[in-house]
Amino acid sequence: MRFDLVRERVAALPRELPAPPAILTPVRLDSAESFVPHEVGRRGRPAAVLVLLFPDDEGQARVLLTARTRDLAAHAGEISFPGGSAEEGDADPIATALREAAEEVGLDPVACGLRIVGALEPFALTVSGFRIVPVVAVAERRPECRPDPGEVARVIEAPVEAFLPDAPVELEERAIRQRLIRYGVYPVVGERVWGATARMLGQLGAALVAEAKVQPAPASALPDEAVPAGEPWRIQPADRSDRDTIMTFLGSLAPELARSLPPASETLLAEMAGHLAGLAAWAPWGRPRTDEEPRGFAGLELDDPGRVAEMTLLAVTPSLRGRGIGHGLIEATGEAARSAGSERLVAWTFADSAVHPGSAAARNLFRSCGFHDVAVDRRVQVLGEDRLLLLRKLAG
Repeated sequence: MRFDLVRERVAALPRELPAPPAILTPVRLDSAESFVPHEVGRRGRPAAVLVLLFPDDEGQARVLLTARTRDLAAHAGEISFPGGSAEEGDADPIATALREAAEEVGLDPVACGLRIVGALEPFALTVSGFRIVPVVAVAERRPECRPDPGEVARVIEAPVEAFLPDAPVELEERAIRQRLIRYGVYPVVGERVWGATARMLGQLGAALVAEAKVQPAPASALPDEAVPAGEPWRIQPADRSDRDTIMTFLGSLAPELARSLPPASETLLAEMAGHLAGLAAWAPWGRPRTDEEPRGFAGLELDDPGRVAEMTLLAVTPSLRGRGIGHGLIEATGEAARSAGSERLVAWTFADSAVHPGSAAARNLFRSCGFHDVAVDRRVQVLGEDRLLLLRKLAG
């Protein structure tokens, strides 16, 4: 599978991810009692792994895996992603995954052009007690790996095709914790991939195919072949004549976006090839608000709120993400707010990658543009929508 195609599809992972192939789930053979070595979404000690996709010399997509050494205390000899348990200094699962990858295989994110794009569903391993967030990233170049001999026996560059829904899966039986278990295995470059790693890879493969088959292209998006990689884009302020185009664009991405744009916002449009590719909106933080537009983040006080602007919306056509449009819209918003007298710009996104996989990429984007975390609003926790507020200073 071509890396360009994989990169494009993982940049728009659906919020509702498909289930991994059922054949990968272990089944107990010696009893009617179920055997669940790993579950989705259960609690456990926080951990993260890096699901890194990159091109080989022929431009085909590969995923980075490791064979663990046989003298480790947990999961010895198994095939896995680089990753491990969170440490006190890790800001989020992304930080954990990148730190562990650097420790285990010497990964240099800058050298390989790494970019975080999202996350798969978290897995809770009842065997080892970890809750693992699979952080998905793409690298523009094949990473140069230097495996730590104490943890990694060898690095494996597995073809993505090995995990697509039509890839071969073999059945194995073994005794695990004195129970006879049958489970599916991916045979990959002479290795046997099973367990949580296989299920994560199976979900990735299913998502790549599902995105291509069932995710409708936004009405405002050009066909991929009509937007070459080097196509330039430009940003300009919206006016009243653009309202219908904006509403159609937002409605095609997610209906709730079309309803959530505050009327007080000023909007910037990103155009590519004469077509709307993305937009951003902003408004003063201290603006008068209606009951339908609460401030949020109860109890949060900002110094001199009259000098603070709020990014009220940021949206980019999924098929055009990864081309710098989001970064450009953020910078243009900051400049417009600064010109209007604002000294700081705040933005928010979802705080939980397990509920909103795409939020990992959003947080990474904001942080790469100079934002830092300020507060988390947990009043909507019952909906799984804890919100993270971020802030950046605007140049004087």
